[in-house]
Order: sequence, then C-alpha cells, then structure tokens
Amino acid sequence: MAIEVTPAQLYALASSLAAAAERARQVAGAVPGAPVGGPLGAATVGFGESVRTAGHCLAGELSWLGEAVAAAADSWQRLDGTLTVPGVPG
Repeated sequence: MAIEVTPAQLYALASSLAAAAERARQVAGAVPGAPVGGPLGAATVGFGESVRTAGHCLAGELSWLGEAVAAAADSWQRLDGTLTVPGVPG
C-alpha cells in the first residue's frame, strides 16, 4: 500500500503537533501543586504531580514527533528537487 503525502501536508502536521505540545505544557503548568485541605489533601498532591508529569511527558513526545515529521518533510522536499523523470529535461 502506498500513502502519498506532500511535504506541505507534513509541515502542517508538524505544526499541529507543535501546537499540541505547547498546549500540553500549558496544561501541565496549570495544575496546582499546593495541597487542598481535608482528607483528600494528600491524594490531590499525588494526583497533581501525576498529571503534571504526564503533561510534560506528552509535550516532550509530541515535540519529538513534530520535529521528526518536519525532518521527513525537509528530506522529501530535497529529494523531490533532485529527481528527474527519464526523458524529460530537469
């Protein structure tokens, strides 16, 4: 099976992934670290720490994936510029 994706589409995907990574960073940063009062105080601290960690990990993975997609688009774009069709002047 062949999947045709243009470099422009890959750049758009990379941009979307970068935006999602930034949003994950914002969400992770918005989770308060201070405990709340009452019997659930300790549990909320642990939960908040878990959510912040997961948000930062997700942001890192999305950033990495976006960079990999952009690198693939760069590579394909350079490759497209070097290819010629046999019998057709390049």
